[in-house]
Amino acid sequence: MFNSKYHIKPFNLKTFTLTCLLLVFCFYSNAQDRQKLENEKAKIEREINAINAILKETKNTKRLSASELSILKKKIASRQKLINNISQQMSMLNGEIRSTQKSIVEINQEIKVLKQDYAKMLRYAQKNKTSTDKILFIFSSKNYRQAYQRYVFFRQYGNRQKNMIQNIQSKSDELEKKTNELSIKKKNQESLLQQEEKNKQSLTQEEKVKQKNINQLSKKEKQLTKQIKEKQARRKKLQNEINAAIAQEVRKQAAIAAKAKKAKEESSKSSKTKSADKTSEATKYVMSATPEEVKLSNTFSANKGKLPWPTQQGVVTSNFGKHPHPDIKGITIDNNGIDIRTPKGAEIRAVFEGVVSKIFKGPNGQSVIILRHGDYLSVYTNISGVNVSLGTKVATKQTLGKVYTNNDNVSEFNFQIWKGNTILNPSLWIR
Repeated sequence: MFNSKYHIKPFNLKTFTLTCLLLVFCFYSNAQDRQKLENEKAKIEREINAINAILKETKNTKRLSASELSILKKKIASRQKLINNISQQMSMLNGEIRSTQKSIVEINQEIKVLKQDYAKMLRYAQKNKTSTDKILFIFSSKNYRQAYQRYVFFRQYGNRQKNMIQNIQSKSDELEKKTNELSIKKKNQESLLQQEEKNKQSLTQEEKVKQKNINQLSKKEKQLTKQIKEKQARRKKLQNEINAAIAQEVRKQAAIAAKAKKAKEESSKSSKTKSADKTSEATKYVMSATPEEVKLSNTFSANKGKLPWPTQQGVVTSNFGKHPHPDIKGITIDNNGIDIRTPKGAEIRAVFEGVVSKIFKGPNGQSVIILRHGDYLSVYTNISGVNVSLGTKVATKQTLGKVYTNNDNVSEFNFQIWKGNTILNPSLWIR
């Protein structure tokens, strides 16, 4: 039988499938990581923009505040996170560029080999260029079986020639696609380099401003300490009023819940002792008097870590709990919630649906609103222009009022979350 050096290599389906799955997994994993970094970058940029808006409002304020330094420190921390994020993206992109360049070299080599094989096939076809030669070659066979084998060979040879043309075209298209990808990635690389350089310059400038503020504050430490102590005194007074309002609301709702429970038990002819014991337990722990309120409590609890922010744009300037003042030694801040600094005129929003259970004036003459969400309560302070009234139902993200802006152009409010008489860390509940 006639033998040819042009033959098709055996196709290993298992190896091919495994390679494809590995490539798909790597591509999907890289795409996910890249998207995660891009989302984080966008989030950090929004945070920096919010801080810039806040700092712009207090730029011309004559009275220097430790709050400004705290905001600036947050901005510097965010800027550093942004630079780190860009560096990670650049590192990932550099890896992709190297991989793409390697693919281009490999594809070029494959095209070269395919063209060489195709040229050999053309030279062979030139030597056997007439159909008469092929027919004579078939009919010169010793037997029918050999004639059939030669016929099959010529047919396969023709198909192989067509396949090689298609492979060359396919690889050429792949090469063009990879070349375009490389061009886009290099442009992205250049853009990231520019962004990194710009942010490094901004970081250097912000560090200088921070140091300048520290120097100014150190000269006015006594004055600043006095300001902070005054603020702490107002905070303590306000917190006492909030605690009293919370305790009153808990007693009120627990009594309602206990009464409802007792009535239900009496209608079921339960024993008076059992009813009394359960009433005591309800007074301690239960505020939800109806199935709807129980459902609301459970839904609120299920949304831990997913509640929307109480304002559309803002920066946390003081965290939950006891912690030393970041700039003044010897002063401890005791915060039952989180302080959020906002741009001037920012709206305060309900973090969840509920009922307005309390509205009262704080020590600075601005309003405090307490919303009840079944067993849970959310507290919003320093509100001007209240938009809701006592007993009204509110929806998630509904506007309660606006943040009050003081004479130093500072717009800041305190946000708290309670479960009955127990104070909770709001940072663990909001997004």
